Amino acid sequence: MPTMTSRQRLLAAIRFEGPDRVPVCPRMWRYMLAHGGSQQLPAYLKYAAEYGVDLMIGCSAGPVVMYPGPGSDWARLGPGFRVEERVAEDSEGRTVSRVIHTPAGRLSDRTRIPRPGGQFGIAPNNHIEEYLLKGPDDLPALRTLVSAWATAVPGGDLPAARRQLGEQGLVMANTYSAMSHNAGDVYSLDLLMVDCLERRVFVEELMDVFHRPLMEATRRALESGVEMVYCSTFFESMSAGWSPRIYRELFLPRIRAHVELTHQYGALYHLYDDGKMAGTLPMWREVGVDLVSTLCPPPAGDVTLAEARRLAGDDVCLNGGIDTVNTVWRGTPATIEAAISAAIQAAASAEGGYILGTSDSITEETPPENFRAFFEAGNRLGARAALTRK
Repeated sequence: MPTMTSRQRLLAAIRFEGPDRVPVCPRMWRYMLAHGGSQQLPAYLKYAAEYGVDLMIGCSAGPVVMYPGPGSDWARLGPGFRVEERVAEDSEGRTVSRVIHTPAGRLSDRTRIPRPGGQFGIAPNNHIEEYLLKGPDDLPALRTLVSAWATAVPGGDLPAARRQLGEQGLVMANTYSAMSHNAGDVYSLDLLMVDCLERRVFVEELMDVFHRPLMEATRRALESGVEMVYCSTFFESMSAGWSPRIYRELFLPRIRAHVELTHQYGALYHLYDDGKMAGTLPMWREVGVDLVSTLCPPPAGDVTLAEARRLAGDDVCLNGGIDTVNTVWRGTPATIEAAISAAIQAAASAEGGYILGTSDSITEETPPENFRAFFEAGNRLGARAALTRK
């Protein structure tokens, strides 16, 4: 078989069309930030040239977080919107308190922003101390704010990113779901779980505040010719505590609509969840998801790659499954090679269906020799496996 380009290889694996070898595409942005200071496209291209990475690069379809966070450019929103913002700093980071005025009412929140590189790692998440949404009475103001922000903030230049990447990989229209870093950051997940039982109409309305602009941003990205939509859904994960029934009733219909929109344009749908997936893999297969990441193995997750292949069937491509902490960071080149060999045997076939990846980003603590060993073993074993099966 002739050697494929990375783009051809990834498409063949996802579509089960017989790649020349197993693509190698782990999440590695944390390692890149620590060792190279960047996770922009030129940095990825440099790593691809040095290590043999088959790149899947996200370029935003719009404001992936559909409301303005601390420090946002409020001038974008025009008349009727203003913010009063107070910042308190200390050695560990800063706390931002805001009062937001919209044409439909007033909102307030308080966010703790840890210092990068401190106790929470190289790129810590914010900690929300006061949520923007207090209850149903705040929905009109939130809806007005989200609608204005989603209209005012453009997405990335997807065609330019595709031209720059060329045949070295796939450009994905990067989105967050209506819940992840959207509804789940403006209102407490604990309260949302209670309200799913006691105030379902309110929860549905809150989800749609974010789902509608998500769909519009995705449509614009698809009209630009993007080949894949990538959606992060970790706030919906079973790891967060949702039940299978609530997942099927509340989240799955919106994922289905997002998948169907993507397929209308002939593009592929890539769903991300970094938690428990045993209960949701069959649902994602049901609604037509093409590619699933990250298949975190036990003890953090709840599926091995062999179990994931059984649950996803033979028409969903899998990406991930290699433990970033216990195997890639704390392991050795020999244990990394053994894990990669087992992963390929469990999840790949001659037709495709598997992209070698990790359960989350390769961490900044990972020894460089382990980082290099991952790609050396992946490219060697993936090629050997493909040749053997053919």
